[in-house]
Amino acid sequence: MTSSDQDIPVLTKSQADCLMVLRNPGFSVGRIAVAAKLDLRKAEAAVRKLTELGFAEQGDSRLWLVTTQGETYSFQTTPDRRERRGRPPKPSAQLMLDLPDRPIGGPAYVRPGLSAQRLLDLLDRPMSGRALARELGFSRERVRQLLLRLHAQGRIAFADPDHPSWLIKRADDESPVLFRDETRVLSALPLERAADVAGLTRATKLARGEVDRILEKLIDGGWVEALGGLNGAQAFRIAAAGLEHPQYVHTKRRLPPPHLPVRSDRVRTVLQTIADAEALRIRDVKHLTKIPQKSINALMQYLKRKRLVAKAGDEFDAPYFLTEQGRATLAEMTLRLAA
Repeated sequence: MTSSDQDIPVLTKSQADCLMVLRNPGFSVGRIAVAAKLDLRKAEAAVRKLTELGFAEQGDSRLWLVTTQGETYSFQTTPDRRERRGRPPKPSAQLMLDLPDRPIGGPAYVRPGLSAQRLLDLLDRPMSGRALARELGFSRERVRQLLLRLHAQGRIAFADPDHPSWLIKRADDESPVLFRDETRVLSALPLERAADVAGLTRATKLARGEVDRILEKLIDGGWVEALGGLNGAQAFRIAAAGLEHPQYVHTKRRLPPPHLPVRSDRVRTVLQTIADAEALRIRDVKHLTKIPQKSINALMQYLKRKRLVAKAGDEFDAPYFLTEQGRATLAEMTLRLAA
């Protein structure tokens, strides 16, 4: 439609919003709907109209682009025409499930339909579109349509506007949301043991510096705990809050276990004996483990060089205790023995 006196195109608000979105290159109709805060039906109708006016076209990648004419033309804007819905069908009719009920004289606020309300009721925490579809028993495309409608009404927010179904939360939900790479690191942490940065870097295929930055954020949020690891490297363990985070995804893929600084059963026996007593002199370790004096002396010096044990004082016969690295090594050895 054009104005008769100045030949300036007149677009509805929906069409104008979509055109402004398209002035950034390469959008799907769904992405246009998210950016313009429209439901899918309105976005599709607006794109069709813009195509008829020569303002938009679909490229080889099937994404919508603005034309040269659409990029440069000025236009006037008019409010969207309010649709007449007529007499509603019977409550049993499927189409009625998702038609919002408009209050008389209030075009701005609409109540969600029954299916949309069911979806909102499920969003007591951030959820993915796939999880919502499974809980509701709807197809993923049906859920996508409902999500775009609720987003247009300002009721929900998308964690990633480029992928609306990835994670959704209520607009008033202040739950902290993790980005995709942060979710990958959190979900890569094994349940049974701590992991080091090298293992997490291999598992997530992210740069080491990026993994370091993400771990720092996860620790600040209370979702991950830092502790002493093997070979002097810091290790990281998922915390209880991390396990309960709505974006944590438990996977059966196991992170490769870290390399142990020691492996023998005799070493594990000595470490366990010292751990049980909290601290022991060498002669007591020898008595409890039945290891000959000459061998236990050499073994304790070896463990001291590996920084798995340390003396509790400067005296010649001061007892030995496990260092933080020694405790982490014993825990990992015990875990592997039980596996």
